[in-house]
Amino acid sequence: MTIKLIATDLNGTLLHDDQSYNRPLFRQVLRDLQARQITLVLASGNEYGHLRDLFAADLTDNLILVAENGASIYQQDQLIFDGSLSAADVTQFVTVDRQQAFLRQAYIIMTGATGSYTELGAPQPLLDAASAYYDNLQQVADLRTVTDKIKKISISTLPDQAAELTAQLNTYFGGRLHAHDSGYGVIDVVAASVGKLPAVKWLAQRFSLSAAEIMAFGDGDNDAALLKYAGQGWAMRNAAPAIQAVAAGVTAYDNQADGVLRTITEQVLA
Repeated sequence: MTIKLIATDLNGTLLHDDQSYNRPLFRQVLRDLQARQITLVLASGNEYGHLRDLFAADLTDNLILVAENGASIYQQDQLIFDGSLSAADVTQFVTVDRQQAFLRQAYIIMTGATGSYTELGAPQPLLDAASAYYDNLQQVADLRTVTDKIKKISISTLPDQAAELTAQLNTYFGGRLHAHDSGYGVIDVVAASVGKLPAVKWLAQRFSLSAAEIMAFGDGDNDAALLKYAGQGWAMRNAAPAIQAVAAGVTAYDNQADGVLRTITEQVLA
């Protein structure tokens, strides 16, 4: 069946390791997809402001940005889906969940509609690393004082402990919220119905598409469900063997060699 929508992860997938991408090739592929009425969806745990700045010159009508692990969906700089956490969920997290033993020492960043927030005392290396992904990052004395609409809550941990903590969080939440292992030692907590796969399914319904008409790319655990769902699920050459095993195909090139764009060119645009 003809592909009508292509969804791709960013870090470790479309983007190079230094957060750059092949802009000339990206623009050519985007133009060619537009000519064929194919939508390109960029899905990431990053906040929308960061994605908008990264792709500011290419906000065509066939480019959709899924930010904050599915909490926000934008098309041509317009919000078309808002999956923000409820005020009650945020209050519960900062007053009760945050005090649980397994979270008490963790570093937290809350991503809001107008900024991001972390507690005073966070180590400088963490703040320096976060500044590359969070716009308008503010330090506050108490997260309970934040009044912004919160899209997601990020928890920093050691990379080799992320999977275990993610499972522990989801057991603790019991379906009230959902934790996603976003890779690199970051766990994103979002509304229970929010995620990359729910975002793509929402877009599929919006555009009256079947899974067979969708192509997807990813490299991490939080991409696995989307790769299984898509009619053509492609794991990156640089993905772990467990992720490659759930995908229908593996790209011939890794993220450093523009594996997503080259696969789209060969499989869809040729």
